[in-house]
Amino acid sequence: MEQLLRNVDQRLAHVEQFLPTLATKAELAEVRTEIRTEARETRRHFDVVAESLRDDIRLLADGLVGVTQRPDRM
Repeated sequence: MEQLLRNVDQRLAHVEQFLPTLATKAELAEVRTEIRTEARETRRHFDVVAESLRDDIRLLADGLVGVTQRPDRM
């Protein structure tokens, strides 16, 4: 029985070492808020990049149409 209690004490001491490193609910809520904010900013940035890419593709397609129509005219 004494050995069992020593084992429990050792395990409890190990758990107590980790308790101060665990995040509180307030800290987790703050992290979630930061993640949401970063996600919105990333989405906005991605939308801008995607729109720019669409414009580049449109220009390239227009140029390609022009090139393919010229031989037909000759």
